[in-house]
Formats: sequence, C-alpha cells, structure tokens
Amino acid sequence: MTESKTKEKDESRDPAVLKMIDQVKASANYCYNCNRCVTVCPLSHLGIFSPRDLINDISYLSIEEALENNNIWQCLTCGQCSIYCPMTSDKVGVRIPELILELRKVFGNDQSQVDKLMVCETHNGIFPLISQIMAENPLPPDKLSFLSDKGLKVKSKGDIAYFIGCLPLMEDILHNLNVQYTNAAITVISLLNGADITPVVLNEKCCGHDILWAKGDIQTFKKLAEYNVNLYREAGVKTIIVSCAEGYRTWKIDYPKIIEDFDFEVLHFSEFILKEKIIDNLRFPQEDKVKVTYHDACRIGRLGGKLYDAPRKILSKIPGVELLEMENIKDDAQCCGVSAFSCCNEYTRVIRQNRIQEAVNTGAEYLVVPCPKCLSHFNCYLSEPSLDETHQQLKEKIKIIDLATFLGKRLFLV
Repeated sequence: MTESKTKEKDESRDPAVLKMIDQVKASANYCYNCNRCVTVCPLSHLGIFSPRDLINDISYLSIEEALENNNIWQCLTCGQCSIYCPMTSDKVGVRIPELILELRKVFGNDQSQVDKLMVCETHNGIFPLISQIMAENPLPPDKLSFLSDKGLKVKSKGDIAYFIGCLPLMEDILHNLNVQYTNAAITVISLLNGADITPVVLNEKCCGHDILWAKGDIQTFKKLAEYNVNLYREAGVKTIIVSCAEGYRTWKIDYPKIIEDFDFEVLHFSEFILKEKIIDNLRFPQEDKVKVTYHDACRIGRLGGKLYDAPRKILSKIPGVELLEMENIKDDAQCCGVSAFSCCNEYTRVIRQNRIQEAVNTGAEYLVVPCPKCLSHFNCYLSEPSLDETHQQLKEKIKIIDLATFLGKRLFLV
C-alpha cells in the first residue's frame, strides 16, 4: 500500500479507531526481536502463526499489510508469549493477547478479514451467534430449569450471587460429549447451601467472552456486560462467585474496563470456599485413594490474575486425593488449543494431544480442569473415533473432569 493511500485510508477512519491503531503500533514498538515469544508460542511450533512476524510487520508496514501477511484470528491469545517477553509487564509492553484483541475489535467487520475469521470459527459459529441473539433480545433463554428438582436454595436478591453462565447451554449444544456441565453449578450451590448461604441465582445472559475474544465485537460485548451488571445491581449483589475460567476473567478484568463504577467483588468459587472455610469441616463420605493432575486454564491463570494456588488447595483438602503435577504448570501451562470456541482444527488437535499426554505421564487417573472450554475440547479429543494406537491408549488412561464437579462427586453432591 502506498504512503498516500495509507494516509487517505487513515483520514477516513473514526478517531477512536485511529487511536486504537496507534496504541497497537506503540505496543509493537516495545519489541526488540529477542524471539522468546516464538520459542513458547504453541502455534509457532506448528508453523501456522508467529507473534514475532506479526509484531515486525506492524512495526514496519501499514496495518493493512500486516493483517494481510498474518492471520490474527488464529492466535489462541493464551498469553504464553507475554510471560516470557522481557519487554512486557502487567500494564505496558508488547502484550500480544491484548494487542490481538484490539486488532480484532478494529477489523472484525473488515471484508478483508471475514474469510480468515470464518475459517477459524468452531461449531459453525453457534456460540458467538447465541451471544448476539441474547444481546439483541430483552430476555435470555431459560437456563435455570435444571435446578427445579434439585432441592437447592437460591434467591433473587441478596449480597452474594453465583454466576452460572453458559453451562446449561453447553450441555444442550455439546450433548454428544456426554458431559454434565451443570454438575459444576449444582456442586457450587450445594456447598453454599451447606454453609447456610443462599446465593442469588438469576437468569443472566452470556458473559460475552466469546463474542469479544473470538470476534472482537465490542458493541455486543458491551450490551451483554451492561445487562448482567444492571441485573446484579438491581438485585443488591456485592460479591459474585464464578466457577467458569472465562466467566471469571470476563467479570474480574474485562467488565471493569467498560462499566463505570464497577464495584463488585469477583471471586472464583475456589477462592470463596477457602476464604469462608466451607469444606474444612465437611465429612467426605468416600476417602478412597485417587491420583489427579491439574490443568491451569489460560483465562484463570496467565490472563486471569494468575489464580494458581486456590484450586490446588481445594484438591489438597479432599481426603484420599493425591495431586501429581505435570511438567508444565502455572505460567508454563500448555493451552488446551482452543480459545473462545475458535481455531479447533487439525493443528490445535496436536496441542490437545500433547497436553493430555503430559497429564497421562504423571500417572494420574483424572485431569482436573477449571474451564468448560478445556473440559469440552479435551473430552472431544478423547471421544474421537480413531485407529491410532497412541490415541486409543490416551482414551483408556485418563478421564477429564472439571474442578467443581470432581469436588461434588467426592461429596456425593452430583
């Protein structure tokens, strides 16, 4: 693109868009080509995306040329690159996941990007579509019917709320995986009830994580955020408990960026349980020995304020449970290979296989995860029909379960 055409294009853009592009370029300018991001990026190892190539192109070419050379929709935004980037801190630096997100916000509707985006969509884009439908309609679909016959106590107003999120919808849409996603919600509410806490449980809308991170659709995301925040404000909520890694990241980090006077305390259920000592005096009806390993999901770890210890402390408090750590944990934990229900393909399948193999190598019977997306895609990999001997062996050696459900099963709550 010639300099004159670039200038003409820039002059026709919204000032807010130009500011975002300037911020992206400013972030890219921190890079001094040490190549550390490439050495840890799981997609670089597969030869399909290079964070360094993207940053170099942004620094020396027009934004349009940089996007033509690089597919920003393939990036998993797992944050592994930012951990090792010497020019990135919590608030400044290259910060590639945030840089990618800004580019997606600006170019999500650009015709030059539509085909690239569509190739990366998973499940025919149904989850972003659900977010869009919820944002445009005044009332969300009924997601609370699964609670009707469980004998659990919930209320519509109060200080403490539990955010269920999309667990019931995932159970319906991904029914072929035979995963009981709502068992996580049943467990959390049961534990709260056992501690004489009746949580506010409302029929909220999707948190908007997927529509933001997979499509960069900031307008739809804002509508969802405003609806959910107003819903809880009207209910008098002060503390929000979340059991989903992506919901946790969204409420704790992304909502406060766009909602004025955001004053909720947002806690992962493991943090709340430890804080209130809810399981300290519980009697576990089964204490048989079981070996588990724990997967640090990106949205609760590197991109979620590094919540690493609380889930492990929960596991350590369960009688009979032995936690065996994988080779790569916490900041070094490998991504499940899918982010925001996008980029599930033959390349990222290798990432899932490697992570499951790493879990199997510990000798654990269970791979415990804190994220319904990790739960979905690890289970999806294991449920694939295959004649491959390695694949068959992995299927026979380990089970994938989410943290709340694992706790619930040990207590016979689900």
